[in-house]
Amino acid sequence: MLTNDLTIHVLLFMAGFALLTGGAEFLVRGASRLAVRLNVSSIVVGLTVVAFGTSLPELLVSLIANLRGDGGSHIAIGNIVGSNIANLGLILGMAGLIAAIPVERHLVRREYPLLIGVSVVFIIMAWDGSINRLEGLLLVAGLIAFTYYSYTAVRELPGAEALDVVEAIDPDIGQPSTHVLWDLLLVAGGLGGLILGAQWLVDSAQVLARALGVSELVIGLTLVAVGTSLPELATSIVAMIRKEGDIAVGNVVGSNLFNMLFIGGASALVRPLPVPLSMRTADLPAMLGLTLLVYLLIRREPSRLLRWQGALIVAAYLAYTTWLFMANGSTMI
Repeated sequence: MLTNDLTIHVLLFMAGFALLTGGAEFLVRGASRLAVRLNVSSIVVGLTVVAFGTSLPELLVSLIANLRGDGGSHIAIGNIVGSNIANLGLILGMAGLIAAIPVERHLVRREYPLLIGVSVVFIIMAWDGSINRLEGLLLVAGLIAFTYYSYTAVRELPGAEALDVVEAIDPDIGQPSTHVLWDLLLVAGGLGGLILGAQWLVDSAQVLARALGVSELVIGLTLVAVGTSLPELATSIVAMIRKEGDIAVGNVVGSNLFNMLFIGGASALVRPLPVPLSMRTADLPAMLGLTLLVYLLIRREPSRLLRWQGALIVAAYLAYTTWLFMANGSTMI
């Protein structure tokens, strides 16, 4: 009977990922077409509807997990920090293994230093064992400022180049809705799928953690984090196939900023977000360390992430993940 119950929760865990990914896709498709139909510019849609929509899986998982309290809160903070580590170590590293990635200088000079700064602020906020509502408000304010900055930066590009940036996020972004009712159904169905998928994922993650003898924090840092990062992985792979590797780097930088500012901030606003003190010795330093490692690798001109560097980043991620399980997450605070 125990084996059957565990099998059911494994299936629910995978189904939760499927619903999260599909729900986000449906919501973004429907909402972006409706927005364009209402004469909202493609640039605004790309930087708001699409950018926020692709972060909804991580947001709903962290929100629901944090509202559950106890071990659920550990899944929430683990998902945020673990997603950032996976984006850098696994997704960007694997993209670099496929082919050398050229990196735009503006990313090296502006957006990436911003990512480092936000990472340091986030760690300072988390260091005392909790991100409170005031700190959550400051993170969300930072998100609003970053979104405005991104919008201004794209607006300053030539028209064709600005459109290329937006279409790189979603090729169908500029298409207005031709079937309003269908697109409304997509939005509603997407939201429903996201909520149900997040609930299934959080419930089954807690059961799997107990079955594996590790803490909810470890599950959040690894399985949940990697699963909710699958959309970023897909985007990066497509970018590499299209020989637009710089988009892969920009995607990871933007996603990590959103994870801390949007997901961390919103989760803390709803309920102060507990941070296990054990994260100060490994997980938070690992997030900052990988962020700095990638920056050191790409900062010199010509800015490129070479294959051996991609292999180094993946190796660092695998070493961290192996240590995490070997250290036995069930003993963490």
